[in-house]
Amino acid sequence: MRVAVVQWGRTGAGPLFAQELAQALQEDGCDVVVSYSLDAEVADRFVALGVPSFPIRTYRDKRGAVLGLPRLLWAAFRLDRFLRRHRIDVVVIAMEQLWQGAVAPVFRFGGRRSLLCVHDATMHPGDFSRLEHLLRRAERRAADGAIVFSEPVAAALTSRGEFSAGRVHQTVHAAYQVDADRAVVRSTYREGVPVVGCFGRLSAYKGLGLGVGAITELRRRGTRVRLRVVGSGTDDALDLLRHEDDELENRWVGQEEIAQVVGGFDIALLPYTEASQSGVLAYAMALGVPSVVTPVGGLAEQAIASGSGIVATAVTSTALADALEEILADAGRYQTLSAAGVLAAAGPFSWARVAADVRVAAASVVSVRR
Repeated sequence: MRVAVVQWGRTGAGPLFAQELAQALQEDGCDVVVSYSLDAEVADRFVALGVPSFPIRTYRDKRGAVLGLPRLLWAAFRLDRFLRRHRIDVVVIAMEQLWQGAVAPVFRFGGRRSLLCVHDATMHPGDFSRLEHLLRRAERRAADGAIVFSEPVAAALTSRGEFSAGRVHQTVHAAYQVDADRAVVRSTYREGVPVVGCFGRLSAYKGLGLGVGAITELRRRGTRVRLRVVGSGTDDALDLLRHEDDELENRWVGQEEIAQVVGGFDIALLPYTEASQSGVLAYAMALGVPSVVTPVGGLAEQAIASGSGIVATAVTSTALADALEEILADAGRYQTLSAAGVLAAAGPFSWARVAADVRVAAASVVSVRR
């Protein structure tokens, strides 16, 4: 089967997810081509795949997105020629993106099929943009099927009528690949004060206030922990980081740093108030870092299925503190969670698993007559 993996984002999870997926499909025996942004953080990783590629110069801000539309139209024409030349059967769009929505029909020209990876059924609170919302709808309407990574997203897409149940194909969010020397089972947290870490974009839905509250409750109970918060954003909860054991690095973290940052935690804390699944949890399991998550969206599904995390009983600071205490007080439980994450990353949450699921989904849309 001849597959094109497309994702035109510059930063964040999109380009990395696309590169990992393309590599996994290639290793699974597919003839793969890729299309990516020349400005992507991981552009060199696409080059290293050694497969035919269609790189595109995208944009850096919304103004650039609008001004670049004439260039986009020319690029779309050339992309169609590229896909025809390589006789692509299926285009797998690794993550939604603004310009991709604008040219979504191109992915299906010439009898091709397209599969859209839908990571979030709706835009996160605070992220809503009418233009992006409209282009996301266009991208979804043009797709022959959706690939999702949690049951809540599958249910949301079908309940809203965006895709019929037969057109939704579910897999898992694979654990991101890390260096072998980092993918180790931890017997317990390191000596000294344990580090509980929150990583990622610092937006309101990430629940940092709940996390700070949980740490405050632990300290009130007599347990000393360091709270390390790493990521960029302007969440009001940042003002709550006042304790001497609180550490804040409010900055953008490049892809090459993420494994080091998350690997520096003893426990990854995901106190989200809304989520579909989490790339942070995907990193944590690969690194053998146990997680504590809230029971929202697909987080519980991801933590339970991988065995790498504990799900708090409620979306409250007290429940999160109880879950953290459960890990901190039991070295055996800590090691079990760590080992389960490393094993999951190599097996049921591996990219090989995702590639196999994507191939099944691709075969299903190719077999359907228009």
